[in-house]
Amino acid sequence: MALLNQFHARVKAKAKDNSLAPVLIVALGDSVTQGCMEEGRMDFDAVYHHQLKRLLERRYPATTFSVVNAGVGGESASGGLARLARDVIRHQPDLVIVGYGLNDACGGLGNLAAFRDVLAGLLRRIRCETEADIVLLTPNRMAAHDNDLVPARWKPIIGHFVETQRGGALNAYLQAIREVGAGIGVVLADVHAAWENLERQGTDTTPLLCNGINHPNAEMHEATARIIMKEIETYEK
Repeated sequence: MALLNQFHARVKAKAKDNSLAPVLIVALGDSVTQGCMEEGRMDFDAVYHHQLKRLLERRYPATTFSVVNAGVGGESASGGLARLARDVIRHQPDLVIVGYGLNDACGGLGNLAAFRDVLAGLLRRIRCETEADIVLLTPNRMAAHDNDLVPARWKPIIGHFVETQRGGALNAYLQAIREVGAGIGVVLADVHAAWENLERQGTDTTPLLCNGINHPNAEMHEATARIIMKEIETYEK
């Protein structure tokens, strides 16, 4: 299957005929996709898919883009699957961005097999019930140590998040995401690889989490947008 053909065809068609509907993107995921930043604060201007929209508008200035924010804080992939008809399929989008794994990984390795099945089912339903192309994200890194950015109410359990990151659970889930995406044949935007590269270069990535746990700051949302944009440009014909 040719990747992102539907999306690029719609981009070109809209540029040629302004009367057509906007090119529609749905971003489905957890709190990162919703736009959660520090405790109790949303930033819908900085969230990665809004920054992606700006990149697309600069790259394709004759095309109009609309983005539906279908992120829900605290959600796992099973929650996304449960509301797929309401929040994705009914819109019949041209592109769906799927971002899960952070909350799923906190459930431990015992839930890994179920996560794989749910994610695969979610991607297959998008493919079967819409004409949309899919970009699958790997999650960002989580906190690798306790820090002063962690809100007071999360302090008692910050160790669980740190163990999820350092103990290998998150790595197992992100590898599952890579494998499921490859098996179904969707575009993978490997966000986690960029965070790993920063770590290899000696950067402590924990301060890049504005809640000190798992929410990237605006700069790292921009990095995610650029990673997705690079994949979109890769498959442009």
